[in-house]
Amino acid sequence: MRAPSFAARPASAIPVRFFAFGLLGFVALSAGVAALPAAVAVPPGPRGILLLHLAVLGWITPVMMGADYQLIPVVLHRPLVAPAVAGPIFWGFAAGVTVFLGGWAWERDAWIAVGGTAAGICLLAFCAQMALTLGRLRAGGATAVGLAGGVACLAAVAVLGPWMALGVGGALPPPGRALLALHAAAGLAGWLLLTILGAGYALVPFFAATPPAVRPTGAPAAMGAAAGGVLLLLASAAWAPLALAGAALGLAALTIWASDLLRLARHGRQARREPATRYTLAAAAALWLAAGGAGAALAGVDRLAAPAAYLGLVAGPSLLILGQLQKILPFIAALDASRAAKGHGKVPKTEALFPRRRAFAILWALLPGYAAVTAGLGLAAPPLVRAGAGVALAAAVAFAAQQGAALAAWRRARAASPHPPPAAAAATASASRRRRAPWTPS
Repeated sequence: MRAPSFAARPASAIPVRFFAFGLLGFVALSAGVAALPAAVAVPPGPRGILLLHLAVLGWITPVMMGADYQLIPVVLHRPLVAPAVAGPIFWGFAAGVTVFLGGWAWERDAWIAVGGTAAGICLLAFCAQMALTLGRLRAGGATAVGLAGGVACLAAVAVLGPWMALGVGGALPPPGRALLALHAAAGLAGWLLLTILGAGYALVPFFAATPPAVRPTGAPAAMGAAAGGVLLLLASAAWAPLALAGAALGLAALTIWASDLLRLARHGRQARREPATRYTLAAAAALWLAAGGAGAALAGVDRLAAPAAYLGLVAGPSLLILGQLQKILPFIAALDASRAAKGHGKVPKTEALFPRRRAFAILWALLPGYAAVTAGLGLAAPPLVRAGAGVALAAAVAFAAQQGAALAAWRRARAASPHPPPAAAAATASASRRRRAPWTPS
């Protein structure tokens, strides 16, 4: 994979808005699990559905959308198509998700229908923008495969989600079991799994400062197994026995992926000093346990369904996202500050925003908190779930406070940065060069 191209990155406000909205969802999710420990159950009731969508739509999806806006231009060298539509997509998505979640919280079917439809339309617009940006991309390795596959699955979710929301609101017939299974497989296995695997292969070697000679040897096998698992899980909506085979392939993909990440981190010059790598490896372990628990639940071990769901939808993705956000937000702030300080010989330092000791302290609080919740769900012990969720909530609040410092630094840097943003400036300069270049026959 080529070195990142920061000249191609879009205006920093585009991904940062999604990150900030996701952080609000993360704190709300942590508080919801602490306040409603009995709601974290399988199958979920109305409160459980609220927490499920708060995790997926309020926390994981907006952060992953922001990551796509940053990773695709920077890592895959594909300038963002129609960057002006990113603002309306964000505001429409944020409003739709808020109304949708409010409908589940206050049992308003009309809110669920309206909010779910609005969020789905914005997700479709996002998928179209990402598809146009990726175009006929033929390089990029596992990252390109994961991000493109994740966007394709998100497009399916963006169609099925409003359909189901309108069914809850009474505008369409209620969704059947097959539609529910298809929606879950596309969202949880497709969008989440493929994007997480693809992003991990790009972010871990970058933040760990892994030499280019050290390559993820298992990436093709991991992405192939993940894609096969997603297809089987989608097909299981029509024939349920395929779900177990899909879970097995997902477990194999996560095993290879975790092994690759461990190797990349071990050879990184910053691996031991970098909290992001520890968070990512902990996330890989949680996701691996989630896939194993899901397979066991499908095989008939019902008591593992709730722990597997919590590990796969809350603990694993949260650890991965938190580890990367600890570097991405300060890094974006530093890039804007560097542009503002251009010509002054000053290089901004991002580590002051997130001291490593505090980052590790939050990790060591999150791990026992998530472990206690998982054990409490497996043992059917709500007090243990509540205690673990309380510890995780305290760590979430501490993390949000740290992110507030990075957001404040980003706002100051952006206010002092020249305009237009790098990608727009590069496009303008390229067009200008084309206009000035003399014509020569081909």
